[in-house]
Amino acid sequence: MSVPQMSGQTLVNMTNDLLAGYQNAVDSRAMLTYLNMAKDEIWSTIKELHEEYFQVFSQSTDSTADYYFPQLSTATRNYTLPDDLRSIEYIEVTTPSFEESDFVYAKLNSPEFKEERRASNAQNGPNATNNGSKFHYTIAGKNQFVLASYPPADLNLTLWYTRALPDFETGDPVDEILFPFQKKLAEYAAKKVMLSNQDATQFAAWSKEWRDSLVNCLQAAGERNDADPQFVEDFCGDD
Repeated sequence: MSVPQMSGQTLVNMTNDLLAGYQNAVDSRAMLTYLNMAKDEIWSTIKELHEEYFQVFSQSTDSTADYYFPQLSTATRNYTLPDDLRSIEYIEVTTPSFEESDFVYAKLNSPEFKEERRASNAQNGPNATNNGSKFHYTIAGKNQFVLASYPPADLNLTLWYTRALPDFETGDPVDEILFPFQKKLAEYAAKKVMLSNQDATQFAAWSKEWRDSLVNCLQAAGERNDADPQFVEDFCGDD
């Protein structure tokens, strides 16, 4: 069975159905803005609940494909992160003999990052005696993965990360991960239209209720993994 397809226009139509007599109260650009606001609210709520809907892993074989992160080079300390990366959850090293290496985040001005960076600058290259037990990295600017020291070998990394969801237009396909939430998207946008010209506090109060109902829906759906169920023995009382 194929994954259902949903476009920006599908969501616009659903929102108009909910608006009924309010359909002419908003133009298409504003409605798309409200729908994308709803998308961002759903993303942040699910991430806050630590659900793994938006977690993916990088690949290093095709620079034109999604989720690309290059192989590390012994001559380079700066790398560009995938366009949709929002936060790194785990870094896996897959190069033989370096699988036990740890990549540890540190702020640019932290003592451990500065110490490792100074030593790397003094060597002006990788430390040949370093097996790669631990490497410090930081994230600079919008998308720069910066190592404190040069890698001791060309390393293949897999970044396990939380991705962002791009804004969509009417003719764009909407990310399929949002398909179960299409009614919540339309509901949010429709209410935003109806209350946008009224008391803003009304929408603030309603949006809290909307978010609570979204949380309830997610929790009612149960865990995404039922492969390892835990069972509790029946309580039968005293013999």
